[in-house]
Amino acid sequence: MSESAPELSFPTPLESEGVREFRPSIVPPLSPTVLIEQALRLVADDLAASEQRLAELLASEITVIPAVAGHVTFAGGKRLRPLLTLLAAEATGLREPERLTIAAVGELLHTATLLHDDVIDEGQFRRGRPAARMGYGNGMAVLAGDYCLARSLQAVACTGHDVAVRSLADTVTRMAEGEVAQLDAAGRVCLDRASYARVVERKTAALIAWCASVAGLVPTPFVEPLRRYGHRIGHAFQIVDDVLDVRPAPAGAGEHRPGESGKDPGQDLREGKMTLPIILACEADLALCRELEALLEAGPPVEAAAVARLLPRVQETGAVERALAVAREHVEQAVAALRVLPPSPAREALVGAAHYVVHRSL
Repeated sequence: MSESAPELSFPTPLESEGVREFRPSIVPPLSPTVLIEQALRLVADDLAASEQRLAELLASEITVIPAVAGHVTFAGGKRLRPLLTLLAAEATGLREPERLTIAAVGELLHTATLLHDDVIDEGQFRRGRPAARMGYGNGMAVLAGDYCLARSLQAVACTGHDVAVRSLADTVTRMAEGEVAQLDAAGRVCLDRASYARVVERKTAALIAWCASVAGLVPTPFVEPLRRYGHRIGHAFQIVDDVLDVRPAPAGAGEHRPGESGKDPGQDLREGKMTLPIILACEADLALCRELEALLEAGPPVEAAAVARLLPRVQETGAVERALAVAREHVEQAVAALRVLPPSPAREALVGAAHYVVHRSL
């Protein structure tokens, strides 16, 4: 796979019977870094305010709680979920202060899932540094994640907007379903693309859709299009995450070093999670499928040596390229959902953010 920045297909406003619509056009290549930095600059003040709100939500008299949760929350990252919330608010003219709380809660809920995931998956790295559980223990990581979830529910309830509360309750329910479905399927090679998509829709896309629709607080005509945008972004984001997981560790990296995704390389394969690139690889190489099935017969985890042997074979099937093609289709559908928004720099930034999702670290 080429390491050079790919050409990106951007929507360009056109006049059509008095309505400005998107039409793809090839523009000079922009790096993922440029795409996201342009979007970040557009709502920089709001992002700073939401970051302050996030710190307030993490505060507790039990000082170990912000220490554990902050280990993940303030370890870096591009703040994609708050960014989408604030860009959507800007693009739809939503200026109420509650948008800052929704932006902070999106990141806080994401923190809760990361803390819990690393315990369930026995992950050693998160965002390029040791996972919180490595320093504070599994119990503390789980309880700190519970606190993040509780504070998120409390903060949204305090906005006084019933639609935000109801939509958050629905979203958290779907997230829990996705996590359970993924764990239940771990170790089963028979998982198909449709089952994978159902897990992603709940585990990842539901929260991003909630963030992109600003918890349903944007003007009514824009709620469903922004949810569709967020769902498609969520699918693309998870597929790219899964692609990064099956890429071999950087040259010179030891057995327990984070890869480009900031996690242990091959972690999904080690845990027996049938992600899209692994599913596609098994479809293309039946011998690989049978070998993986034999390795998982006794249950995950798969030994590190076997993971290191299988990762290049997954690459050789072309599964990575096919998975990325699916992710790009989701991005194009996300961009199409933005057609109903009035033309603005914020709408264009939402387009740029969509393309960033599929091209980050590739």
